[in-house]
Amino acid sequence: MKKGKLIMIPSALAESNSAAQFPQDTLDATFALKHFVTERAKTARHFLKSIGYPHHFSEVEVMELNKHGEDDLKQLLQYCEQGLDTGLISEAGVPGVADPGGIIVREAHRRGIEIVPLIGPSSLLLALMGSGMNGQHFHFHGYLPREDVDLIKKIKVLELQSRQEDVTQMFIETPYRNDKILTVLLKHLSPQTDLCVAANLTAPNESIVTKSIELWKKSGIILGKKPAVFLLFSGKLQS
Repeated sequence: MKKGKLIMIPSALAESNSAAQFPQDTLDATFALKHFVTERAKTARHFLKSIGYPHHFSEVEVMELNKHGEDDLKQLLQYCEQGLDTGLISEAGVPGVADPGGIIVREAHRRGIEIVPLIGPSSLLLALMGSGMNGQHFHFHGYLPREDVDLIKKIKVLELQSRQEDVTQMFIETPYRNDKILTVLLKHLSPQTDLCVAANLTAPNESIVTKSIELWKKSGIILGKKPAVFLLFSGKLQS
């Protein structure tokens, strides 16, 4: 029997214009599916409804990745094994990038299941595109350490590496900790280091601002609980 495909479905970064963020091919491929894997079923159903998903949810199975774990990946891929395509939906943005969906993609590769990534919004790429920083050499670090001592140490390491290797350093934070990490960045980074704060990406109140630490200190910033990507760069851009 021919196996079904694992379809990687990006989800909206902002609710206000969900369907408009996706090309028609992505919507058509999503609408053709009735089996999904996601972190939270409630979030996935809300996203599907927001893009005009045509099927009644009583006909749809949404399996939660976190409730199974790595030992139960076989169950999550059961429909692919039966010849039925299955959609993998991220909480926000593209699945498998800053997202736990990578473990099911890896298992699908191991089982010989075809992977089909669909086009949609990625907060990391949008932030990098709009930052004006080095887009040829960049590192994404996920979440930085929570404890102040470890956080300060990590920030200084990232800044030094950026200066030595001309690399853009990217990271994210839980929204309620945004202002705390901004305070640490402004206090401990060099005045000449550039910091980009990309917040509410794809929303009507989207903001992407890059300034030196010196200028950030003068202008001030209160980010609040907006979803954001942070980028720092202390190297030299090549023309």
